[in-house]
Amino acid sequence: MERLARRVALPLVAIAALLALAPAAQAGQQAVVREIVVRGYPGDPAAIKGLIRTKEGAPLDPTTLNEDITRLLRAGHLATFSLQELPDGVRITLRVARTPKLRTVSVDGAGKSWNRKLKDELISKAGSLVSPATLKLDEAKRFLGDKERIRAYCQERGYRNAAITSTLTPVADSDDVDVAFQVALGPKFQVTRLRFQGNQGVATRELARRMQTKQDGFFTSRRYTDRFFEQDVQALQDFYRYKGYPDAKVTYRRLFAGRGGNRVHITLVVDEGKSYATGPVAIGGAKIISADTLLALVALKQGQPYSDEKLLEARRAIERRYHEEGYSDVAALPTRQLNAGTGAYDVTFAVEEGPRVTINTVRTEGHPRTQRKVILRELSLEPGDTYDVRKLEASQRALDRLQFFDSVVMKLQPTDPPNAAERDLHVGVEEGRTGNFRFGVGFSTVQSVVGTIDLTQNNFDWRDWPKSWRDLFSGNAFVGAGQQFRIALMPGFQYSNYMISYRNPYWKDKNQSFGWSLYYRDRDQGEWDESRVGLRLTRGIRRFRGDPDTDLIFHTRIESVSVNNVDEKDAPMAALDEEGSHFVWGLGATLKRDRTDRIIMPTTGYKWQASIEGVVPEGVTLGGRTTRYWTLGGAGKKGHERVFSLRAQMDYAIADFPIYERYFLGAPMLRGFDYRGAGPHDNGEPEGGDYRALISAQYRHPLIANRLYSVLFVDAGTVTDDFTGFADPRVSVGLGFRVLFPALSRAPLRLDFGVPIVDQSDDDTQVIYFSISLDR
Repeated sequence: MERLARRVALPLVAIAALLALAPAAQAGQQAVVREIVVRGYPGDPAAIKGLIRTKEGAPLDPTTLNEDITRLLRAGHLATFSLQELPDGVRITLRVARTPKLRTVSVDGAGKSWNRKLKDELISKAGSLVSPATLKLDEAKRFLGDKERIRAYCQERGYRNAAITSTLTPVADSDDVDVAFQVALGPKFQVTRLRFQGNQGVATRELARRMQTKQDGFFTSRRYTDRFFEQDVQALQDFYRYKGYPDAKVTYRRLFAGRGGNRVHITLVVDEGKSYATGPVAIGGAKIISADTLLALVALKQGQPYSDEKLLEARRAIERRYHEEGYSDVAALPTRQLNAGTGAYDVTFAVEEGPRVTINTVRTEGHPRTQRKVILRELSLEPGDTYDVRKLEASQRALDRLQFFDSVVMKLQPTDPPNAAERDLHVGVEEGRTGNFRFGVGFSTVQSVVGTIDLTQNNFDWRDWPKSWRDLFSGNAFVGAGQQFRIALMPGFQYSNYMISYRNPYWKDKNQSFGWSLYYRDRDQGEWDESRVGLRLTRGIRRFRGDPDTDLIFHTRIESVSVNNVDEKDAPMAALDEEGSHFVWGLGATLKRDRTDRIIMPTTGYKWQASIEGVVPEGVTLGGRTTRYWTLGGAGKKGHERVFSLRAQMDYAIADFPIYERYFLGAPMLRGFDYRGAGPHDNGEPEGGDYRALISAQYRHPLIANRLYSVLFVDAGTVTDDFTGFADPRVSVGLGFRVLFPALSRAPLRLDFGVPIVDQSDDDTQVIYFSISLDR
């Protein structure tokens, strides 16, 4: 519409020229508007005059007059004007014609869903003005912008030959029109063959991962788009240069096959060119840290193949070393020079160290419900501290592990007023859902059918009482202090659990935790029943010995355990011996460290814990477990990571413990076996042991990022009556899936299919296991 206004409005320079002819203007005075005449408007001329700011009796302002033409156009009136000189001023004549509007805009031919989406993409909207000149154009020349938007939308979804036309229908008794866009999608183009030729130095799989264009798979259909494919060709060429082939060229052969020509066969031809070696590597400008120390960090060595990838890794290694010492502004600027004599790239890093930086203040934003102290206490950097990137990363991990925030962004910012030696630490968060209420019926292969009423708040504040019912039901009550509170009622046929728990990770705002839980559990163990009612108290030391990732936790548990409904014929003797009620008191400690990048489905890092517990009157138990994660691919794209993990666990009881305190093995730890199904049996029923060991390897692969993953696993374990290393092992292999339902739980649903390949004659096997739990 603005372009239309510019076409119909008289240029300001022309107005100025006309005004210059007026006697008043020649006398150095501004011409006065004596009369405004409206022509061509069927209604009251006062309506037009009321829309403009130029008024009779007022001085003529060329800018205002030009803007008036635009105002009339926005009101639906196409206007031009002329100026007539009068003895005491000027007369303005406005010639007005109504501008047609688009009464309706529609899209047809692409299906109901697409028609709605395509309509939203259009520039033309119902009620917008349309130039009369546009209405006179041939169909092929009108609404070109809208047609191109529709065409681009269809082509990016595989419809390469999509054709778009438009139809104008005049509205009866009006100048308005209806416009309808017709879409002929044509066949969907798919990549049925994608091949590489000539790639010797870079694996085909690595090249394919860099492309948006993918080949059809057994379960997937991949669309073909010209624009994406052209971007892919350039991306491959850039990637080759990144990997050390600066002369590489990528061309392609493309064949459109099939009855509709929509089956695309692509062959990418790679001419890798020459690879180059690395010449001498030098570092200049380093004063705080010696050049020799920095060179030791650089993986780019003389004589090795050169690549931009290694050059950037070397730069990051140098700059990170400075960041660990507080130099946040450091820049290690690399230059490479092809040595004509040696044919190698000589590399120099020019280090600009900058000042050593301290933290001036910490600013937080984005947490209207969460108290500021909840964020600050997780930070390893405080005002006055020297900046250290390791502490910044530890702070990021700590905030991520809270699971309070959907995103956490930490960065250094200049102070106000600026100070070269100080920076403000900015912590920006986006709050997520921390409370959860579940009501329903669930099922797992271990617990069978279980009813669930579960109220959990992981960011609990017992002081934050609701001011209204609305606060209570909208999640704005009992929230914000970073405490954990849970009430769970889970009645079931084979397993029931009722519990209430509370934990404050920073008791009295100190690096000490405190928690308690009351619980009642009842389980049908097959030939006997076990019920347990108890109280557990915990007290912990956060950041043990100054390590933000290490906690020391002390606990005590007081329980009443009942062994009842024992089948005298089929139950194991150990159950018969313990029939009745028993008092258990345990006092223990756990030291644990977690250096993983996230709580749920970690991708890198490790975690371990070691524990000891004295149990009255039985004896002492020792336990330890550790898990290590490696990202094999997809790093940097959350949810796309391919992860390999190793897990080991060992538990040992230094005494002959009763059956209700013994160790058992089976699903979910040892998949492919029944719950408690692997280990010593008596009368065909598991009786457990005083020693347990487990090793597990698992590979996780994304099928749909952040939604669906597949896993391959190998589990091996043993349970015996005494410490025997890995005697009488059980081994299983299998595959599984992890499904994320954010609306249901942050933890994924686990579905595993395990097959025992080494077992013992009494073992109980179970192929399928599934539940909702944190993935290990």
